Amino acid sequence: MSIMDYVRGEVTEKEPERIVLETGGIGFELIIHPGFMNRLPALGETARVYSHLHVREDILQLFGFPGPEEKALFLQLINVSGVGPKVALTITGSLDPGVFALAVMNSDVERLMTVKGIGKKSAERLIVEMKDKVKKTLSGTASAPVRQIVPGSMSEAMEALLVLGYRQDEAEAALMAANPGPEDDAENVIRQSLQWLAKKRDAR
Repeated sequence: MSIMDYVRGEVTEKEPERIVLETGGIGFELIIHPGFMNRLPALGETARVYSHLHVREDILQLFGFPGPEEKALFLQLINVSGVGPKVALTITGSLDPGVFALAVMNSDVERLMTVKGIGKKSAERLIVEMKDKVKKTLSGTASAPVRQIVPGSMSEAMEALLVLGYRQDEAEAALMAANPGPEDDAENVIRQSLQWLAKKRDAR
């Protein structure tokens, strides 16, 4: 459980690896991945950045994420042996959470190796340690066999959304809104679905 779920305030500084939000006269510096830059508001605008305070003996680090899905993946990753916050942030910023879940489910070592700093052994360890968590999430969320609901890439995308903690009705609505074509693979479907879910969340 995080002490600080998110920080909401005016963007006063924005760089590839850090962002500063001012709220209540206090500027909060959050460490981010360069891959998040385009998903965060411009200088002077109000932003809500999901956060995790990482505590070590000699330092406190506040990490920032554009959405709760990225934060949830980061928290899972830092519990994997050999994965510290720096590596976890790199993975989270390089792969959409749904794409990461899909790679784990399919034991796709090569997909995980596209992340900077992740070699074959690290990718294999991630798959071994994360696959059970993915399976438990699926068994606890899907009320019916997913592959009986939607075929092909849609089925894989559905499974990935369930792994991220979305209810089955939310995942189905996102897939319908994404309205993928026959040429779209699972990664594209996941990306489109997450974009729709993010817009829906921000509109609240």
